[in-house]
Amino acid sequence: MAYPAEFLEELKKRNRIVDVINSYVPLKRAGNLYTACCPFHNEKTPSFTVYERTESFYCFGCGVGGDVVSFVMKADNIDYGSAIEQLAQRAGLTVPDNGYDRESSDRRRRILDANREAAKYFHNQLTSGKYKEATDYISGRGLTAAVRHFGLGYSPPDKKLFTYLTDLGYKPNELADAFLVNRGGYSTFEHRIVFPIIDAAGNVVGFSARSLEKKPAEGQKYKNTNDTPAFSKRRNLYAMNFAKNSKEDFFILCEGQTDVIALHMSGFTNAIASLGTSFSEEQAALIRRYKNKVVICYDGDAPGIAKTNAVIKILSDAGVETKVVSLPDGCDPDEFINKYGKERFSLLLQKSIGQMDYRCGQVLSSYDLRSADQKTIAADKLADVIASVYSPVEREIYTVKYAKQLEVSEESFKTLIEIKHKKLKKANKKEEQAKIIRQSEGYGDRVNPDKLRMTRAANAEEAILGIAQISPEFLIQAEKDGVLNENDFKTNFNHRVYTALLDCVKNEGKYDISFISSKFTPDETGRITRMLISRTDLTDNSYGVFTEYARALREDEGPKENGAASYDDIQALINKKK
Repeated sequence: MAYPAEFLEELKKRNRIVDVINSYVPLKRAGNLYTACCPFHNEKTPSFTVYERTESFYCFGCGVGGDVVSFVMKADNIDYGSAIEQLAQRAGLTVPDNGYDRESSDRRRRILDANREAAKYFHNQLTSGKYKEATDYISGRGLTAAVRHFGLGYSPPDKKLFTYLTDLGYKPNELADAFLVNRGGYSTFEHRIVFPIIDAAGNVVGFSARSLEKKPAEGQKYKNTNDTPAFSKRRNLYAMNFAKNSKEDFFILCEGQTDVIALHMSGFTNAIASLGTSFSEEQAALIRRYKNKVVICYDGDAPGIAKTNAVIKILSDAGVETKVVSLPDGCDPDEFINKYGKERFSLLLQKSIGQMDYRCGQVLSSYDLRSADQKTIAADKLADVIASVYSPVEREIYTVKYAKQLEVSEESFKTLIEIKHKKLKKANKKEEQAKIIRQSEGYGDRVNPDKLRMTRAANAEEAILGIAQISPEFLIQAEKDGVLNENDFKTNFNHRVYTALLDCVKNEGKYDISFISSKFTPDETGRITRMLISRTDLTDNSYGVFTEYARALREDEGPKENGAASYDDIQALINKKK
């Protein structure tokens, strides 16, 4: 056992899953369940379901699931031990030391501590006045007033950081794991202005550093911390630690750190930025955790426009209301603020346009509407954009608006849009159905790759393990009756689950997914939860059905009951939950 069962039960009792998840994403009651748009993948129709009775959750869209510990692990990108500690702190509990291997949790904590000390070191170097090139850059970019607030620093091209941190007791391999130094002991961010990246909890999780060389030897103007046990670029946003507390009900999403700093220094404390990578679904989920509106304020040049269109799709799919600020003359927010002042920028925010108008405007600006041929192409492209809208009311509004701009009849434009919408809807449904079938047959299954080769056996195993989570005593009884043992399991993953369940029941006399989740990854825990949910909605989970699946497994035949893993049942279950 990772932790004593009594401790885990008390932990979950004080951290009710509905309360914890509701602090990340707003839940809506649906009968005796709670639903939401999944915080782990982009969707408009809620398929994320929380079961208060069993203190569990499952997403029928992406397959993630588990208990409150699994949720925190996935949501905050932390390991099992760190999630336990976080929930214990939330509940005012003391974490027992016995039984759990704390190596991975301690490794993450050591990286966070090293990052904090490194941030202090970088800041002290910048403010020491010893490095004129660094201070000149800061003053030249108008960042002097932000140095303390944002903890800006400078990393000299030497080994002093290595010496400083090793003198504090950090080992060379820990510093390398944190991406703070290279193998030669030199700072990873040497001769760069350093921007600490601080997560919503206030931890220094990584750094973004801007080279002071006109032509950096590595070719990177900006260098970010690589993914570590404490940091992932896809899961963090610059200045979120400040912006989440803004009184505004929306975020201003920028491209770079200097843009964000310029806005914050001008009073726009709701500004955030992605971290040198394509905007991700995880970042959209992080945004939605705090606010449901975003104004995109990317550079006004061609690359900025392309990035804006990509971000619009991700945020819209995540259910975040999205608007766009159009900056003139190819300016970025930093340049605009310095040139025109905060009042002009505030006016731009007030004039921000909805993402549909922005996308449609991009289409119209690309064609000469005085030409019949160009107008025809523009109408077709606009119809593609409007056809992607889910709401029929919203489609009608944009149909009327842009039919006038195109100077075409509303009826003909609406007909074109509805034809495209039906085709798109049909294609999406077909893909969803194909995805469900592929998943049920094991295609692309990373959790249980053996399922593709042994689909019938795997389906029987999943039914057995689902029923066992409802009635764990069946495992002991089946072993006594000689109808099931670990050698009957054909797939490696399900064999591991069976062994963990059986050990749990024998040692604790009962079962809770918290008792075994330390042995599995969040994705694996989601699969185990799916097995439970698949059986919960079926009426007969008796010992007789359990032994029937056990016999089918020994004979390497699929289950005779039509309720475990067929496409129709999975589709019906998804429709019911939605």
